[in-house]
Amino acid sequence: MAEFEQEDGITRDDLVQRVALMESMIADGRQYTGRNSWIFALWGLVDLTAWAWQSYVPQFGGRWAWPICLTTGVVLTLVGKMMQKRDKGYSSNNLCSRVMGVWGMMGMAMGIYIASAMLTHFDWQYSYVAGLLMMLGMAHAISAMLLRWRVQGLVAAVYWAGAVAIFVCNSGRVTNVIMLIEMGIVMVLFGLYAMGREPRRCCAKGERV
Repeated sequence: MAEFEQEDGITRDDLVQRVALMESMIADGRQYTGRNSWIFALWGLVDLTAWAWQSYVPQFGGRWAWPICLTTGVVLTLVGKMMQKRDKGYSSNNLCSRVMGVWGMMGMAMGIYIASAMLTHFDWQYSYVAGLLMMLGMAHAISAMLLRWRVQGLVAAVYWAGAVAIFVCNSGRVTNVIMLIEMGIVMVLFGLYAMGREPRRCCAKGERV
């Protein structure tokens, strides 16, 4: 057995250490997500505000609802990230960088997508809304696979189910209800849930949910 363990220069202890390192990186990745989950809650509220403004009180400058709310969300996000950078007690690993990259690319894609739809006046279509939910679901799914986090995988599934429901129902009223549920319940509640779990992960790395 000892000869087999040493055959490729890798011992059982090496494998155990590698597994422990992977579990530690996953725990750090979840902690990183929890640390930044205020962004989910913030953007859930931003989307809820813009959607409700445009849909239910359009007479009060409804066409400016999304531009104003999105700009406010970007400013608040940048301010929040700048404040976080002052905290020197937190370090990230390669997995955290990958998770950050996933959400960074998703944010860029959604920015281009939303701006293009608004400029060409196609942001009223059901397919436009379904596309938003599909992109959000994909980002959550990739992050869930990297972090082995079943709760976030469930969030991705809910987003995809909402997108499919929009196509199937093909109704403005149903689309409004789905968006309110997705942005209010799913995005905001997941953000608050992950924020609440983040402090415990500092003391219980490697835990699976």
